[in-house]
Amino acid sequence: MNIGLIGAPQSGKTTVFHLLTGTEPDPAAMHKRETLRAVTQVPDPRVDKLGEMSESRKLIYTTVEYLDTPGLEEGASKQSWFEGVFSGELKNADALALVVRGFELAGALESAEPPRDIRRIQDELIFSDLIVIEKRHEKLLKQVRVKLPTAQETLELNVLERAKAQLEDGKPLRVLDLEIHEKKALRGFQLLSEKPMLVVLNLAENTLSNALSLAEKLSTEFIADGMAVIGLSAAIEAEIAGLEDAEREMFMADLGVTQSARDRVLQASYALLGMQSFLTTGDKETRAWPIHLGETAVDAAGVIHSDLAKGFIRAEVVHYDDFVREGGYPGCKAKGLVRLEGKEYVVKDGDILVIRHSG
Repeated sequence: MNIGLIGAPQSGKTTVFHLLTGTEPDPAAMHKRETLRAVTQVPDPRVDKLGEMSESRKLIYTTVEYLDTPGLEEGASKQSWFEGVFSGELKNADALALVVRGFELAGALESAEPPRDIRRIQDELIFSDLIVIEKRHEKLLKQVRVKLPTAQETLELNVLERAKAQLEDGKPLRVLDLEIHEKKALRGFQLLSEKPMLVVLNLAENTLSNALSLAEKLSTEFIADGMAVIGLSAAIEAEIAGLEDAEREMFMADLGVTQSARDRVLQASYALLGMQSFLTTGDKETRAWPIHLGETAVDAAGVIHSDLAKGFIRAEVVHYDDFVREGGYPGCKAKGLVRLEGKEYVVKDGDILVIRHSG
């Protein structure tokens, strides 16, 4: 999973990046228009528990790569570096996390106004996509004027015209109602406003207690744009991250914070992308594997290894909750909680799988 962090200068975006990835800021890189990259593990206590029960020699968690892109200012999409650096880096991102400033900052040219900043950034993404769509639309129109269009070209032309109208209306492509085959016609363009968007509202310490209500208010305002919103304070989270475990728990309890920002952003990102995790466990390793909601046992086999999908026979399935409650496979088998499922079985979050295959 690959998530691009975007935001205006002084939004706290890079602080959020370091919080999410556990990396240290590099003073030498602070004023460079470069994209920072880091891969971090997705915390999963189920992996820890299963690893303990199976006496696994190795624990492997799912991972996410974060990109911290240069700060975006109004009119950025009209500048050459936008296409060369910013949008180019983000084209392969699975989702975007937009960090917006919800705190006042001494010396800032403007006061904090999250709705304004969200609209500004979204306008830049929409304008960038419109340039791409218009170029392809114009080229395709020239082609169909000199020869009869193929069925695929007709489909693409229709989708491009709908996408163009959506963007000209100032609306992101993520909320354009398209069928699966129509979405495929746009997939190759890797359009920015089509990507799932999580808004990270970066708040001051004194407004942290209202984070939930502030995030809900913002969610209501931008629900039509298909955005999810969470609130946090990067400054407070940085303090929390630097504490010892016992101190951290006390500090978080005092603030009424039950989860770290890292965990909440990761969970929100998983939900945004429609992702979940299934598990495998044994004495060699216990591992969490990412899979999309609605995918099947044979899809899960393919996530582990393509050969398992090709030779798939059955999946042995038991849920994590049952596995822990009954003390492992023997107890689950005794109570009939281990099932054999076929290719069409829809995998659930927390399923523990053993793939039976030929070859």
